[in-house]
Amino acid sequence: MGSKTCIFIIILLLVTLSGCMSRISRTVTPNLHDGLYDSEFSSGNASQSLQTIACSIRKVFCVDFYITYPFDPAARITSNDIRTAQFKRKSLGTISSHQTTSGTATVILNRQHHLALITCAHILDAKDTIISCFPPTGEDPYPYIKSISLREKQEIYVKDLPECGTFNILATDPEHDLAILGKHCEGTMDSIPVFEYPSGHATELGMGSLVYIIGYPMGNLMVTRGIVSTMNNRSAANFSVDALLNKGYSGGIILAIRDGLPNFELVGIIKSMSTRVYYYLKPEKGVYETHYNEFIPFTDPVYVGTEESVNYGINFVVPIETISEFYTKNRSALVAQGYNLDSFFKK
Repeated sequence: MGSKTCIFIIILLLVTLSGCMSRISRTVTPNLHDGLYDSEFSSGNASQSLQTIACSIRKVFCVDFYITYPFDPAARITSNDIRTAQFKRKSLGTISSHQTTSGTATVILNRQHHLALITCAHILDAKDTIISCFPPTGEDPYPYIKSISLREKQEIYVKDLPECGTFNILATDPEHDLAILGKHCEGTMDSIPVFEYPSGHATELGMGSLVYIIGYPMGNLMVTRGIVSTMNNRSAANFSVDALLNKGYSGGIILAIRDGLPNFELVGIIKSMSTRVYYYLKPEKGVYETHYNEFIPFTDPVYVGTEESVNYGINFVVPIETISEFYTKNRSALVAQGYNLDSFFKK
């Protein structure tokens, strides 16, 4: 083969590779200004915007106080004793206790000392009455009541706002897991920013859209990223995200990006994670804090404990369209209480 022929072949290969490279470049570099939500990481720096947004995200925790009346099996307490209020004099005494749940809330109003936040209803939805029963026996198969716990009061607090005291539930929708909290706070509230970014459209999210999520898992402010999975019926706004979330993210905001940073839009809030509940037997609290020999039979009193196992990457959300409908439905009652939230919901 002559030198001219070799040169011709090399030139032909270079031209061919150049064409392939050009085609590949056009394929993997999409147009970021298409008016759609982004499905790839932007080259910009999101840190400053996320830091500003995070200042309007707060930890909310709810404390429920109970009085428990335990009973002896021989008392044979039934539901009729509960209805007639005879159970108190038949109890073995009373036990005072409380339980605390926490989640995430977003400041949506700060005007004339009125603060309002939006969160998930289930964080605040503790049971008024809790009844447990003795297991039925062969001699008497009726499940007599073992104890009854009555809720005395509920207190709702927002992190870093001690001057506000307890917050009130202004509106709630357990079906869609939404609640709005409010309080008239004395003192200067200028340091509490309101979430200022616009509301988006969950119906416009696509399969694979990128979102940021901000919340308070385990009581710590954190930001994470996730990928959207959309439902087949896009006339509905339902979607899910695959982010690795922990308890406490409930109420955390979901932010999508339209045409690059810093164009964040609120497309929903985290409602819950997919979990499984397991029951197990445990000793009395604090009795065996050191190692116990598993080969020796345990004969001391045992209690039933519960443990939740998280199915990571499977999460449920409340889309922004449902949140807006919730406000529209409750707007008159909220305005009557002094909480006009149009500035947030109609941006």
